[in-house]
Amino acid sequence: MKKTLAMTLAVVFVLAFAAPVFAQDMNWSTVYEMDGSIDLEKQVGHICNTGAQMKQTIEGEGEMSKVMDTAQVAGVLTVTDDQDWVTAEDAVRNLTVTSVIELCAPAKNVYTDEDSTHPDVVIPVEWLYLANEEIVDGKDLGDLSLPFDPDEFEALTDQIWAVQVEADAGFSGGLTQDFEAAYGPWGQHHGAAALGVDQEEIHDDYWYFVDEDGDPTTVIADIVGVDMGKDFVGNYFNIDQMARTSQGTTKRYIDISSPWSHAYLMEDMEVVGMAEIDESFSMDNLDVGAEAVPDWWDLF
Repeated sequence: MKKTLAMTLAVVFVLAFAAPVFAQDMNWSTVYEMDGSIDLEKQVGHICNTGAQMKQTIEGEGEMSKVMDTAQVAGVLTVTDDQDWVTAEDAVRNLTVTSVIELCAPAKNVYTDEDSTHPDVVIPVEWLYLANEEIVDGKDLGDLSLPFDPDEFEALTDQIWAVQVEADAGFSGGLTQDFEAAYGPWGQHHGAAALGVDQEEIHDDYWYFVDEDGDPTTVIADIVGVDMGKDFVGNYFNIDQMARTSQGTTKRYIDISSPWSHAYLMEDMEVVGMAEIDESFSMDNLDVGAEAVPDWWDLF
């Protein structure tokens, strides 16, 4: 096997800083052609700042072609990543790709007090967001008397989407991921108040609990729904993925839930041999604001 690493790396790295704040972004397009001993570590996004983060490692010996495009704005991470490879026939380390996506969107919470007469009760979304908050913009949150102890709440899932594909010596592997994750800020969090968010009106970038009159409220008994500012980026995770190997080991770990829909998904899988898995997943918690995504005909 070749002991040298021949790599052609074409990178376009764009930083754009312009008003308004929502327009600030970071884009990265990369094309890799690699043949040799490969060690690569990559992180894209920063958990709640960009709605999610993706960590990736590529290790082993062989030949790989890879194309990756990423885009980041506050609260949203978009990634398109495609790689195909063949592990060298005399490889000491099989060429392996590991990709882990961690979401900011919180999981369902359950009440886990073993002495409780209500074990594994799912916590309503209002409690999840309000139960551990004491002050918002100098104001009491209202009546937070709950039938359960907030200290006994526990996240049901890790909010992780992970995959690993290892191709045996002389065999091929492939991994394609196309995803977008968003998590816009909650305006009634005390941290938002510290940033000067007006609690009496819907801020453009935030979502709020509202009462029957459509006004923001933090009193649990008065909450009838939510409202979003016109530039709210949403709360969702959508992914299309294909993982394959002609001979090797394929692992997948998915552990995701939603306090909004109460949906739950878990899979822990390992295949030794040939595998090809093509899948599509969508979790929509909160819609985007009316102006966060412009109409397709609105060019100027």
